[in-house]
Amino acid sequence: MTLKNNFISPERVIRLQPMSGIPCGVMFLRRTNLLNRRSLPPHTSAGVIDRPRLTSLAGFLARHRLALIHAPAGSGKTTLLAQWYQAAHAADVHTVWYSASDLDRDPIHFADYLLLAIEQTTGFSGDFIPTSDNADALRRLVGVVADLVLARPLVLFIDDYHLSEANGGAETINALLSARLANVTIVLASRNRPSFALGRYRANGEMIEVSVKDLQFDEGETEAFFRLVSDVALSSTQSRQMHNHTEGWAAGLRLASLVLGRTSENFMEAAPAGSHRAFADYFLEEVISGLPATVYDFLTQTSILETFNADLCDAVTGRNDAGATLVRLEEGQLFIVTLPGQQRWYKYHHLFQEFLQTRLYGESLERFCDAHARAAKWFIASGSPIYAVRHAFLARQPQWAAELIESYCLYDYLSHGRFETYSHWMQQLPRNSREERPLLMFLLVWRYINLRRFLQAEQTLKAIETAASDPKSRLSMIARDNGVDIKGRLRLMRALIGSYGGDFSVSQMHLKALDNRELDQLAFGQVDLDSIQSYVAYNEGDLVRAERLTFKAKGIYDAMACHWGGIHSRCIAAMSYLARGWFSDAEVLLKDAFSVAKEHFAETSYMVALPCALLGIVSQNAGDELQAEDLWLRAIPAEALTHVSGLSERVLVATINLGRLYDSQGRSEEASALLAHASLRAYETEDFRLEFQLAIERADRALRSGNAAEGRREWERIGLQLTEAQRRFPSCIWQIWDAFAILEARMLAAGGLMHVAIERLDAVAKVARAQGRSVAAAQCEALAIVYRYESSNTNDSRKAIQAYMDQAEEVGLARVIQTFVFSFPEIPAKRGNAVHPGARPKPERDALLTGREIEVLELLQVGLSNKDIAARLGINLNTVKSHVKSIFEKLDVKTRTQAVLRTL
Repeated sequence: MTLKNNFISPERVIRLQPMSGIPCGVMFLRRTNLLNRRSLPPHTSAGVIDRPRLTSLAGFLARHRLALIHAPAGSGKTTLLAQWYQAAHAADVHTVWYSASDLDRDPIHFADYLLLAIEQTTGFSGDFIPTSDNADALRRLVGVVADLVLARPLVLFIDDYHLSEANGGAETINALLSARLANVTIVLASRNRPSFALGRYRANGEMIEVSVKDLQFDEGETEAFFRLVSDVALSSTQSRQMHNHTEGWAAGLRLASLVLGRTSENFMEAAPAGSHRAFADYFLEEVISGLPATVYDFLTQTSILETFNADLCDAVTGRNDAGATLVRLEEGQLFIVTLPGQQRWYKYHHLFQEFLQTRLYGESLERFCDAHARAAKWFIASGSPIYAVRHAFLARQPQWAAELIESYCLYDYLSHGRFETYSHWMQQLPRNSREERPLLMFLLVWRYINLRRFLQAEQTLKAIETAASDPKSRLSMIARDNGVDIKGRLRLMRALIGSYGGDFSVSQMHLKALDNRELDQLAFGQVDLDSIQSYVAYNEGDLVRAERLTFKAKGIYDAMACHWGGIHSRCIAAMSYLARGWFSDAEVLLKDAFSVAKEHFAETSYMVALPCALLGIVSQNAGDELQAEDLWLRAIPAEALTHVSGLSERVLVATINLGRLYDSQGRSEEASALLAHASLRAYETEDFRLEFQLAIERADRALRSGNAAEGRREWERIGLQLTEAQRRFPSCIWQIWDAFAILEARMLAAGGLMHVAIERLDAVAKVARAQGRSVAAAQCEALAIVYRYESSNTNDSRKAIQAYMDQAEEVGLARVIQTFVFSFPEIPAKRGNAVHPGARPKPERDALLTGREIEVLELLQVGLSNKDIAARLGINLNTVKSHVKSIFEKLDVKTRTQAVLRTL
């Protein structure tokens, strides 16, 4: 018996026997329908791109017994199956296609349908006698397949297999696989994972498996797809955005292409959400239709959750069957994704989630809000208050959200730096809900201070002060109930404004008013008072008190896992160590702070930048100029940052030291640009401290380079700011007035008043020594010795310089002195009648050393390592070592410092 022209021969029709009262004519029509509709592969639709990573698997089908494609609706299963079919059909094998359907309810078994499809496609004749005995149907199917593959291999493609599982599908496939027929490959496409066991086929390497993750389009495929099917040509960036938007879902991409093709709006604004009609119709027709009401109800209620587990779902739905429901949804791959990890957490495809949320919101706002409220309570009980606040807002309960933030989230905010999250919350809260919560308001002030928005901070403090003056106000009552010290915190915040804003007089006044006063022990209370007092003590030169207070604060911050405060405390302690010249101890603290910052804060965060700036000093002192430069560049705010957050040291340390490094390397143009840009930013942001200290550095730099005229101009500009500086900065604020005194000494020396300049430097050095600030003392003493040499030019002075630098090298301060005194070694500049140190003619040097040795010596003078000198001169490292050894022998010295001093 043969099949001709896709029709059944008359003889075959006569052999059909009535079954269960079904007439032969009806059976004939159903077989005809099968032949025309279910056993023919679909035509490849327009807009199908070739994805070789998937289509190339067709070449391996014959080597496996089973191939399985399983994914949710619209994932591209049928398209890939058809592509595989075409590839297999072109080879010398039998290819049979069968599309299952849930519309067929007659008693013909799945095995009988497959047998009909095989006969129609291959022309192989068998005896088709429908029977109610499924075992007999399976025997006949296996027998026909066994006979068929004697001539050629068979690849059997079954699409929508999930529709056949309940009609004997699993039993049929198991029978074919268990027969272990050679040259037979079964290829299944299914929305669900098949119910028959797959483990042994995976373990034996007899199976190809393509999951939903494999079917997802990547960014390149997304771009290729839109280039083929849409009038909208996507850039690489837009392809990435569209890939993220659809999560690589094939049907989602096609629906999005139809919508985008009809709009001229902004690309991502035009990208349709899951609630868009195109997606809504698809989800209704392909996914929701036919689902039990209980499952639909579960889906809509849990769609409010970004991620979820069974316990959370039970809390939201008020049911106790979430575990079993989630397992069924996962098995059915109903747009649910299992998240990595041992705990069973899930999420919905976000377009499907948006569709479900819109349905829930439209059907009942009350149920929508109630679901969010239930979720908030679960997250509070589970110790995840950040998520609880989000759901409280979505439950339309802003006062509850404010209470949750104040009660549960303040430490989390400080620990993990969720500053943008907090700012977003404050914008969401109605004004009355926000302003009646004292801790929320004080934290808002703290945020303004950290962003250096001091005017907004002071305005908010005044609002708190006004509300607190009324004992019956909601803010006053909450403060009393929670034990919040309003007056003490007002003082604390204003002390912070003074310290951060560069008005230490104001800071000292408020801290003095808080002497012997214990603030409340709530979030950012007494510990922040200790922290700010330690910073002020550091600036006043009381390093012992600064270290004691900051380590006390560090212990408390660490105990409550407040990472922000812990990093700050480590950095203030390290700043005290650096002032003492204890570089190794500072490095330990700063590396610890940097590690914590990297773990909990963004790369561009102030909390990362501050330890970077200070670590740069350590690296430079160790001779690693490349690392120092990298660290200082990381500390300097990017152009995109409008506001420079945090302490001024973040910018001051990085800018001033990086500029000096550039100068020492002959990169004076880069140094000038760096200082000019930082000064302009300070002026535009009205940061007086930064502006004043950078002005001192510009003047000092001009004099170091021998440009006395420019130095005088900068000095005159500083004079215009001096009165305001004296008001803001008491004389004990050494970081400002030491730098000013050194500049004053350079001006005196440039005017020929060497003895007065030396006296000025000696006075600064004496105070620094008394306070334990070894670095500042050593720099002033070294510059004073240089001035003595320039004024006397005697052998005794020369010996004194060498002896001093030898001592400095022993205690690890030689490099910080060298970079401070000899910033411009290659510039032959004049200071009055004296030649600038580092540029004086060197008759002894020029007579003894070769030209290359002079070049090496000049680079030694600026502190470069042998490796850096080799890179700078483009010579071998061993050659540099030979030159250094020769220099030492010719100058009769033993150390680098002695070599530099010998040629002064």
